[in-house]
Amino acid sequence: MNDELFTINVNLAGHRFPLTINRQDEQLYRNAAKNLKEKIDSYRERHAQLPYESVLVMSAYHFAIEAEKLKYRENVGPVVEKMELLNTELDKYLNELQ
Repeated sequence: MNDELFTINVNLAGHRFPLTINRQDEQLYRNAAKNLKEKIDSYRERHAQLPYESVLVMSAYHFAIEAEKLKYRENVGPVVEKMELLNTELDKYLNELQ
């Protein structure tokens, strides 16, 4: 495991931010910055009449929704797995009865 800290510079919404991160997380941070830029550009293109601040808020809201979806999937995942296991066992039992 490489826990070496180093500083990267990311550009977020026209602002440069130096971030000290674990080297192993570099690609994660760069991808996140790229995804944010793409989302901002997409909203700016579709909603050119809106102030830039509104575009930033919409972009942040988009990613907040995605984070909530992930939380929901994590909470429901174990339940779904258990239900699938019970369903398999029930299928076996019903097939034995036939």
